[in-house]
Amino acid sequence: MDRGYLRAFHDRSQYTLHKPSENFMTDALTLRDLSKTYRNGFQALKGINLTVPEGEFYALLGPNGAGKSTTISIISSLARKTSGTVEIFGHDLDTHPSHAKQCLGVVPQEFNFGQFEKIFDILVTQAGYYGIPPKIAQQRAEEYLEKLGLWDKRNTQGRMLSGGMKRRLMIARAMMHEPKLLILDEPTAGVDIELRRSMWDFLTEMNEKGTSIILTTHYLEEAEMLCRQIAIIDRGVIKEDTSMKAFLNQLSEESFIFDLENPIEPIMIDIIGVKFNLIDPMTLEVTMDKAHSLNDLFQLLEAQGIRVRSMRNKSNRLEEMNFTQLRIALYTLVQKEIRRFMRIWPQTLLPPAITMSLYFVIFGNLVGSRIGQMGGFSYMQFIVPGLIMMAVITNSYANVSSSFFSAKFQKSIEELIMSPVPLHMVLCGYVIGGVARGVLVGAIVTAMSLFFTDLYIHNIFVTIYTVIITSLLFSLGGFINAVYAKSFDDISIIPTFVLTPLTYLGGVFYSISALSPFWQNLSLINPIVYMVNAFRFGILGHSDVNVSLSLLIVTLFCGVLYAIAYYLLSRGSGMRE
Repeated sequence: MDRGYLRAFHDRSQYTLHKPSENFMTDALTLRDLSKTYRNGFQALKGINLTVPEGEFYALLGPNGAGKSTTISIISSLARKTSGTVEIFGHDLDTHPSHAKQCLGVVPQEFNFGQFEKIFDILVTQAGYYGIPPKIAQQRAEEYLEKLGLWDKRNTQGRMLSGGMKRRLMIARAMMHEPKLLILDEPTAGVDIELRRSMWDFLTEMNEKGTSIILTTHYLEEAEMLCRQIAIIDRGVIKEDTSMKAFLNQLSEESFIFDLENPIEPIMIDIIGVKFNLIDPMTLEVTMDKAHSLNDLFQLLEAQGIRVRSMRNKSNRLEEMNFTQLRIALYTLVQKEIRRFMRIWPQTLLPPAITMSLYFVIFGNLVGSRIGQMGGFSYMQFIVPGLIMMAVITNSYANVSSSFFSAKFQKSIEELIMSPVPLHMVLCGYVIGGVARGVLVGAIVTAMSLFFTDLYIHNIFVTIYTVIITSLLFSLGGFINAVYAKSFDDISIIPTFVLTPLTYLGGVFYSISALSPFWQNLSLINPIVYMVNAFRFGILGHSDVNVSLSLLIVTLFCGVLYAIAYYLLSRGSGMRE
């Protein structure tokens, strides 16, 4: 190909990897006072400063919601910053965006390529966006597809690839213009160990050839294996910016805060593995290697005439980050569950309101007028608590069973299970979503019932506790059903053939005291009897069974179902081959 043609697409050097010069090196990335505040007032970034040297393999760690994705979005020009400066190899992203973007390649978490395009065409098209001639683009596409083990899939549509193959395709696409700085946002999420290591090898090779790399990850071993520098971001602030070696050393240390009996002067003792920090004359912080024992430390302090009044363990920064990560992870999962049923409210909230209104009209007014009083109340007043519980039971159960089975069916649950989120928190996230829907539907049905009769809460504690514990119990039941279900039809079997009969036989429409002794005793086997009667007591002050016993039984049932659900989840039942 003649030089005139190549010159039209700029100098050939821009299509090759740039190894850092020994004589002159420019920082790959510089962030100065970078801030981002959203319209709702949430401050995602609080003036962060970060410098990534050229040729570095850099880890950016932090919990979900810490600001990693916001930072990457700003660097990628996908989000507007509120203030601050972004420079990529000395090019200001505001004043010289084209030069800055030419140096940058980004691998986002989401698969954002054309699902119906052949993967070879995806790469060639990407190269074309950077002005790379077709012949060179085709050569690179072949090179990267071979290196990443995708060459035999070159004529396959993107949608036909497995999750791991899609991840590798995203990396190949980002490398097509051979950027000087490559940013990877969770590139190995959902990828098995063997494939993850092959991707590590590829990234290491690219870094050795001169590509500066920034990696965000939840896998500490991944950052430890690949990266020489690490920054930890939390709540929009850079908490740590240090070498990987120094960071790992922190994990082998433990810090204690000692409250002293008498004020002391700064300690001038040089002991390997022990560091002293006098916070104030009465408070001493000691950081020591875990190889040292507390007994050794106390003997050392006593030898210096330092008397300790009390002590406490000081969590290191990584532990604080983990706690934040867990809190945000739970919030994210619960928010997703609530958003899911609120988004389709005509299917989740409207039907129970209509159904229960029909029950009020047919059973309360038409049938109730012939029955008269029951338990000392009008028939309408008597059945309302039971119908509210009926709505709570069916909706809390349905929410978790359908949501978890959908996640299992689409395999999106695998991403959650492979994440650092503890399994009990995964379970809690789904269950809280079911409780939220059950309680919300219960509130809607209660409001509807006020058009038909008067209700007065007899015991607010019993009322609230019964609703929550009942929705919790059936959310757990829905989770267990979804674990075993193999099709969407399976999640309707239990509600149809178990819940509906138990509900109708649970004292919703009648007082079990009106039954013969045999049927009364048989009814006591039905757990729904205890829930309905406990809630009826909370509303009307009337119950056919002992209320304390009812609440105890329902609570015990919750504990048993939680243990079963957690056991199934920890084993991966119904989710792993």
